Amino acid sequence: MAKRPRGSEDASPQGKRRKLTANGSSKTINEDISSVKQIQHLLAFSQDAGPNTRQNINTFKVFLESIAYGDNAELQSTRRAILLQYLSPTSTSNVDRQPSDASELFKLWSFATQCNNEGLYTAITAVLALLLKTISHHVEFRDAGKELCSLLLQREHLKLLERGLSAEKSKAHVISPCLRLLTQIVSFDGGYAAKRVYRNKDITLKRLDTFLSLRQDAKGVDTKSRQKIPVRNVALQYLFANLRLQDHSTKTEILAQGRLSRSLFQDIREDPPSAIQEILQVMQDDVLKDEKIPRRAKGRLFTDQVLGSIATLYSLTNDKESEEGETNHRQYNICELAHAFLLSLCTKPQYGVLLRPEVDASATENEGVSPPIDHTEKYQELGYPSKRTHKRAAILNSTLSSFLQTLRPYASILQRDLTLATFQAAPELISDYFHKKKAFSFEPKLTATWLGFTAFLLSTIQMPLHQTMVGPRGQVLGPPALSDMVESILPLPLSPKVLSRCLNQNVMIIKFFAIKIMIAAFDKYAQTIHHIRSMSRSAPDSSAQVWDIAASGLVDKFGQRCPDMNHVIQVFRGCSSRDTLLREASARLLSLYYQHLPQAALEQKFDASTALSAVFDKMFLSDQTHIRPGVESMVLNHLLDVGRCSPDMRWWQKPEHDQLSIFGKGLRLCTVPKQDSTNYSLETLLHSALNEALSLDATLKNSLFAVLLRSLVKDERNNKSEAAHDLTSSSPLRQNYFLRPPINHERSPSRGRSWSPSGSLGVYTFLDDENWQPSDALFRYLDDCLVRLAKKTVKYHQDFLDLSAESKRTDAPNACIPSGEFLMVILEQWPFMQTSTMMPDAENFGHWLARFLLILARNGGDVGFIDSVRSKIASVTVNQHSDVWLKKVSGGHFFENQNFQLVQPTMPETCPSAMLAGGQAEVEQTRKKQWQPPTPPTLEGENHPGLGKWKQLGIEEAVVEGAIGELMLCLCSRYADIRKQALVELRAWMKALQMSQYSEREALYLLVGELIETCKSSVAETSLPHFAGVTAAESCLVLSDPLHFLYAKINKFLNKGPVWSVERLPSYWVDQIVMRLPSMDDGYYKEIEWLLQLLTEGLQTPADMELYRRCHILERLLSLSASPSLPPPDQEKLVGLLYRYVHVGGSTTLITRCSILSWVPCCLASGRKNERQIAALEGLVKRCKTDCDHERVHDWSGGKLLGDVPEKMQATVNA
Repeated sequence: MAKRPRGSEDASPQGKRRKLTANGSSKTINEDISSVKQIQHLLAFSQDAGPNTRQNINTFKVFLESIAYGDNAELQSTRRAILLQYLSPTSTSNVDRQPSDASELFKLWSFATQCNNEGLYTAITAVLALLLKTISHHVEFRDAGKELCSLLLQREHLKLLERGLSAEKSKAHVISPCLRLLTQIVSFDGGYAAKRVYRNKDITLKRLDTFLSLRQDAKGVDTKSRQKIPVRNVALQYLFANLRLQDHSTKTEILAQGRLSRSLFQDIREDPPSAIQEILQVMQDDVLKDEKIPRRAKGRLFTDQVLGSIATLYSLTNDKESEEGETNHRQYNICELAHAFLLSLCTKPQYGVLLRPEVDASATENEGVSPPIDHTEKYQELGYPSKRTHKRAAILNSTLSSFLQTLRPYASILQRDLTLATFQAAPELISDYFHKKKAFSFEPKLTATWLGFTAFLLSTIQMPLHQTMVGPRGQVLGPPALSDMVESILPLPLSPKVLSRCLNQNVMIIKFFAIKIMIAAFDKYAQTIHHIRSMSRSAPDSSAQVWDIAASGLVDKFGQRCPDMNHVIQVFRGCSSRDTLLREASARLLSLYYQHLPQAALEQKFDASTALSAVFDKMFLSDQTHIRPGVESMVLNHLLDVGRCSPDMRWWQKPEHDQLSIFGKGLRLCTVPKQDSTNYSLETLLHSALNEALSLDATLKNSLFAVLLRSLVKDERNNKSEAAHDLTSSSPLRQNYFLRPPINHERSPSRGRSWSPSGSLGVYTFLDDENWQPSDALFRYLDDCLVRLAKKTVKYHQDFLDLSAESKRTDAPNACIPSGEFLMVILEQWPFMQTSTMMPDAENFGHWLARFLLILARNGGDVGFIDSVRSKIASVTVNQHSDVWLKKVSGGHFFENQNFQLVQPTMPETCPSAMLAGGQAEVEQTRKKQWQPPTPPTLEGENHPGLGKWKQLGIEEAVVEGAIGELMLCLCSRYADIRKQALVELRAWMKALQMSQYSEREALYLLVGELIETCKSSVAETSLPHFAGVTAAESCLVLSDPLHFLYAKINKFLNKGPVWSVERLPSYWVDQIVMRLPSMDDGYYKEIEWLLQLLTEGLQTPADMELYRRCHILERLLSLSASPSLPPPDQEKLVGLLYRYVHVGGSTTLITRCSILSWVPCCLASGRKNERQIAALEGLVKRCKTDCDHERVHDWSGGKLLGDVPEKMQATVNA
C-alpha cells in the first residue's frame, strides 16, 4: 500500500491500543440478571464466540455466586426461582428428557474444546462446577441436579473433561476446574452419581496420583505467593469425596493403587496444617474405622514408606501455622495429631498394620523356645524342632520393623512413646529392632543423644511383661522365644562389655544410669522367671517340662548378659559421701545380684562388713542427733540383704581405728528404738550370724541373742509414760524378745484372754530404771566377749562343762541355758573390766549383769548354776556399786519363780526378707543339695565346629563367646589333620586380628603367636597337652577383660619368652598362684578357684595325668585343704580334681603316691565339713578302692590298707 502523503485529511495519528486491566481484559460492567430470558440470551450458542461470550459466562458466574455466597435472602430467593426455571426441562415425558436451556452451555463447552479456546473452556468448566455446588444446597434443585449430573457423565461430555485432565502439569488453571467439577458430581445428593463416576475411572481417576504431587504452579513459584489454590489441594478434595461417599468395595479398589497412596503422603509435611489435619481425619474416619474394608487392604495402604512420611510431621513446629495464616493456634497441633494417628495405627490390629499370629500349631512352633541339645528328644516329643538354627526367624510385622528404624526415640518424647507402645503391642519387635539398629551404640559418652538413648533403653526395660504366652482364647501357646525374652530384659546394645565400660567411667551420671538400667533389668527378670514358673506349675505334665527348660535357659542367658559383679563392687566402694543416690543404687544392685544370681555373686566373695560398719556408724550418729537419713536407711537394708546371702561376712573383725566389731556395732544399733523395719531385718541377720558362729548346741545358739538384746533394751511396755504405746508399731521380732508368761491351760480355762503387761513383770521392774542406758564401755566389753566366744567356742564350752561338774549341777548342760558359754566369757573377762579405764562405768556394768542374769533365769535356765556363776563374779568384784546390783539378784525369790519364758524369734511370713525371689533360699538350696559326682571327661568326636565358628563372628565376639578358645583346643586333637587345620585357622585369625581396631589386639596377638610357635614343630606328630590348650583358651578370655583378677599375671607369663615350656607349665601356674601374692587384695581364693578349674579341664587323658605327676601337682594342692579359710566352692573343686584323676585311671596313683586313703579321714577329722562334702569324700574313697589296681595296692601296703580304711572313716564320721 502507498505511503499516506503529508497534509492529507487522514494525517491524524492512529489511536493507541486500549490498555488492559490486570485480568487481561478491559474493565466491563456485568449485567444484572432478572429473568430467564436474560440467561438464555447470555448463554446462547454462536459460531463466532468471542470476548463477549466469555463476558456472558462471567456474568452468569456472578449470578451463581450471588445465590451461593450472597447475604440478601430476598434476592437469593428470587434468583433461585429464576435458576430453577432455567434448569427445568421443556418436556415432561421420560423420552429425551433434558434441560433445554442448559444444553446451550454444553454446546459452548464443546465448541471451546474444538477451537482449543482454553479461556472459554476453563470458564465454562468452572461455571458448571459452581452451578452444581450452588444447587446442591437446596432440595428443590434435586431433580434438576440429577439430570445435570447424568448429562455431565455422558460419554461425549466425559471426553470434554478428559481434555482438561490430560493437560500439561503446568496448566493448573485448566486442571483445577475439571477436578472441582468431578468433586461436585461425586458429592451431589450424598453420592448419587459416585458409582457412575468410578465406572468411568479411565477418565475420572486418570492421573490423580500426578495431581496429588502438584504443589507449585507452572513457573515453579510457590502457589501461596500467587494467592491460588494448588492442584494438590483440589485433588485432595476430590479423593476425600470418593473416600467418604463410595461403597467399601470401591474404596478398597481405590486404596489398592500404590502410586496413589505414595503421592498422597509423600512430602506431607509441606502441606498447610489444615490440609494435614483433613488428610489424617479422613484416613481415620473413612478408612481405618470402616470395618467393611478388609484389614489386608488397610495394611497395603500404610506401608513403611507411608508411615515414615507421616512420622516426618514430628519435626514440624508451630511456626508453620503462623506462616500459613492460621489464627487458632491450638486448632492444628500437627505433632499431636500425627502421634495419635500413628499410635492407633501401630497398636490396633483391626487397622491392618499390626499383625497377630494365628493360634495354631505353626504359630506355636515359631514362638517356641529353641531347645538345648541335652533335651532334643523331649522337645521332639512335644512337637518342637529338634535342631537349633543360627538364622533369625522371619518377623511377622515386617512393616512395623522397617518403620521403627526411621524413628528417633532418643531425640523426641513422642517418638519414644510411639516406639514403646509398638513394642508393647508386638514384643517380638524388641529383639529385631536392636539387632537392626546399628546407627547408634551404647558406648559411654556424655552427650544429649546418649542420655536420650539411655532413657529410651530404660523405658524399654521397664515395660510390663508381654502377654504372648497366652493366646486370645486363653490357650497356652508355650513360652516365647528365648531371644525375645532375654532382649526384652537386656536389649542387645547393653552387652556386658559396654555395661562394664559404663560402670568404670569417671562421670557419675553415666555410672548411675548404667546401674539404674541393671536394676530395672533385674526387676523384670524376676517378674519373668516368676511368671514362667507359675505357668509351669499350672501347665499339664506334657507341657510343664517346656516351661522348666525355658526358665533354666533364661537363667543361663541372663547371667551371661550381666556384667561382672566386680565392676559394681568397685562403683560401690568408690562412692564418696556426697554420692548418696549412686551409693544407694549400687548397694541395691549388689543385693539383686545375691538374690537372683547367687552363684555369680558368691564367686566374687564380696565382703560387705566394711560397708556395714560405716553405715552402722552413720545410723547410730543420726539416732543420737535425731536425724533420720532416709537414703542411708535404704543402703543399710540393701547391705543387710547382701549379708544375709553372703557366706563371707566378717562379723567378728574390728575395722581399723574402731573399738567395736561389725557385730558389736549392729548390736548397739539394735538397742535404739525405731519405727521402721530396719531394726527387724538387722536383728534377724545378727541372730543368724551368731547362730553360725556358735556351732555346738542348737538350743543354746538360738536363745543367746534374744537374751542379750532383751538385757540391753528397756521394756517399752513397762514404761508408765508409754503405757498407751501401740505394740504393733515396733518390730515384730523385737516384740518376741520380751518376756511373756506361758499360758497355763489348767489354771486359765479362757485361752482367748489377752495377756496384760501390767503387774506380770513387776518382779523385775526395779531393774528398768528410767535413767539407765547401756554405756559405750559396756558395748566394748560385750563386743570383746562375743568376739572371744566366736573364736574360741570349744574352749568356753569346756569351761562350761567343767564349772557344771564343779558345782555338781549335772543337769545344767542339759537344761535350757542359752548363754552358758557366754557366762564363761564374762566370768573370765570380769576381772579385767575393773581397770582404771572402765572403773567409772562399773555401776553400769553391774546393772546390766543383774538384768542379764535375771532374764536368763526367768528364761528357764538352771537357777543353781546361774547363782554359782553370779557368786564367782561377785567374789572378784571390787567395785561396791557393781556388788550392790549383784547382791540384789542373789538367791531368794528372784531365782525361784520360773513362770516366765522367752519366746524364740521367728521369721514372719510377711517379712520382706523371707520373700526374696531366689535369694537366701536359693543359696541354701545350692549348698544343701545332694552331692553329684563330677562327670568324666568327654571323648573327642569326629566333628570339630570350632574350626570355622570364628568366621561367623567379629573379632571381639569371637573372643568373648569362646570361639577362639575352641579353635585353640583343636590343637589338642588326636587327629593330625584337625591339628594342622587349626594351626592354619589360627594364623588366619592372627592376620584379621592385626588389621582390626580391637583394643586388646596386641596382647591377644602375642598369645596366639606364642601358642603357634610352641606347637608348630610338633603339630604333625603329637598333640598339644590339654593343660596347655586350656591355659591358652582361658588366657584369651582373661585378656579380653582388663579388669580380670589374673590380667597382670597372664601378661607377665606372655612376656617370659616366645615359646612355652609345656612340661613345666602346670608347675609354673601352681607356683604363681598358690605360693605367690594375688594381683588383687581379695583375689587369692579367686585365683585358687581359677587354677583348680584349669587343672580339672586340662586333665583329659592318662598322658595329662602323667604330666601332673611329674610336676608334683597333687602333693602341693592337697595341703590347701588344711586351710581353715578355704571357701567351700574351692574345696569342692579340689575334690572334683581328684575325681577327674579317678576317671582317667589315676586311682592307684592317688593311693600310692598321695596317700588319699589317709588324707580323707584327716579332712573329716577337722570337723569343718558339711554333709555334702562328707558325701563327696566318701564317694571318692569308694571310687578309688573300686577302680585301683588291687594287686599293686596290696603289695604296696602289705595287705593292710584296703581292709581297715572303711572302719577308720566310719569312726571318724561318727566322732
